[in-house]
Amino acid sequence: MTPERKEQEQDCLSFEEVILKAKETMLRDRELLPTMIIEGSNDLIVGKIPDMPATHGERMELMYFLGEAAAKSGRVDQLQQVFLLSEGWMSMASENKQAELRPSQDPDRREVLIISSFQVRRRQKQLKLFEILRSSNEQVVSLREIFPDEDKKDETVEIPLLEAFVRGFQLAFRTKFN
Repeated sequence: MTPERKEQEQDCLSFEEVILKAKETMLRDRELLPTMIIEGSNDLIVGKIPDMPATHGERMELMYFLGEAAAKSGRVDQLQQVFLLSEGWMSMASENKQAELRPSQDPDRREVLIISSFQVRRRQKQLKLFEILRSSNEQVVSLREIFPDEDKKDETVEIPLLEAFVRGFQLAFRTKFN
């Protein structure tokens, strides 16, 4: 999945373009490996993460490390924005459910496509979730957008994995030039 670049002064890659490419990939391939798209002022890097760690803490460490590695590589000058695309499980909150039940263990879980972005200069974060609907033979037949609760629409989106990547990048980038 390689989004096309637009000739602009601002960020070259739009969130909507990434969503479109991710949905096309999911419908065509029936799966989407966790994918990062890193846009700097001088390059666009698309990378797959074939072995995403199992726990949140390990994923945070990995994203921090990937941020450091991107800064040290020299391929990314002035980080503009970063995207993370992945599949996952989502549980719907309910009074009858056990609070400690992980989404992957919930019998009523939903399979979702998660697309997130962090635009560094403006500190703008965006998140879209799509429920993955499959046929009996596991073909992806549809991706249905999951809307946030209307009363939570104006809340700030938290994307800890991308925030960890940006922190790792910024620290390594500053250290590199000091």
